[in-house]
Amino acid sequence: MYAAASMCLVIMAYAQNAAVPANQPLPPGVSRVTSPPVGKAAGQARRAGHDPVDDRVEIREYGFKETGENMPYAVFVSSKIAKGQKAPLVLALHGYLGNYGTFMRSGCVEEAEKNGYILVGVMGYSPTAPFGNTNMFAGRKDAPSAPGPARAAPPKVMPVMQGPAIGGTRETDPARVSELSEIDTMRVLDLVRKEFDIDDDRIFLMGHSMGGAGALYLGEKYAPVWAAVACIAGFGSPDPKGKLKDTPLYFTAGSEDKLGAMGRTTAEQLKAAGFDVQWKELPGLDHGSIIAGSMPDVFEFFNRHPRKPGK
Repeated sequence: MYAAASMCLVIMAYAQNAAVPANQPLPPGVSRVTSPPVGKAAGQARRAGHDPVDDRVEIREYGFKETGENMPYAVFVSSKIAKGQKAPLVLALHGYLGNYGTFMRSGCVEEAEKNGYILVGVMGYSPTAPFGNTNMFAGRKDAPSAPGPARAAPPKVMPVMQGPAIGGTRETDPARVSELSEIDTMRVLDLVRKEFDIDDDRIFLMGHSMGGAGALYLGEKYAPVWAAVACIAGFGSPDPKGKLKDTPLYFTAGSEDKLGAMGRTTAEQLKAAGFDVQWKELPGLDHGSIIAGSMPDVFEFFNRHPRKPGK
């Protein structure tokens, strides 16, 4: 079913944008498919930078009016979603130097397939943009000036980028890049909600590392949107009196991850403040392997936490 639906999307996108060359900017808000699914089963024949992309994923781009660039994003639709059925959605935020493909590896896609979800990977404008959380790298020389307590820097050991630059490059001011990161993220969510029949009571947000902190930030700022939020090997300090207090939170990290203690500490502090929060350490996993390794637990958590009536 999804393969046929995907082909229809490709045809529609091509017909709508046939006059726009592949390397030219699209009209604002208009999207097109740049790489349709290349298989019906798990496989990773493509890459987005250093991140493998599952063969069942559709890669797209849309016209980003703020900078006149085309911004990439990725969508996977479970074959278990029937026509006319409202589908749950997970919006995924990458870590530092990641991209829209970070959560599109087979381990993540397989859980979305098994549980009947739409999984969406966003660029957040650039590989280093913190999804609007300007406090993310406070104290770093390349960080924007912003009030608030210092946040931890990303790990010193980072994967090497492969291939051409991914995401936006025209804006370089850190504060503006952070702002654009948030705009891109929420605009992709809006595009997907308009295109697919989404269950508004089952829209979830998750992020890894920097994206985990971004998930906490956007989770609080747009709290009425999310049914639950998962922070994977991430770090951040939500306002104990903020809007996230009514949103179920899931924190996880691997036992081999030196940053894991931050997530545990934050989860304990929030739980003491009355938050609905769950913490789980996964044995043998490090800062990278936690992405796919945590997915069974994350999706199980989401399954148990549709939006509460009246939220």
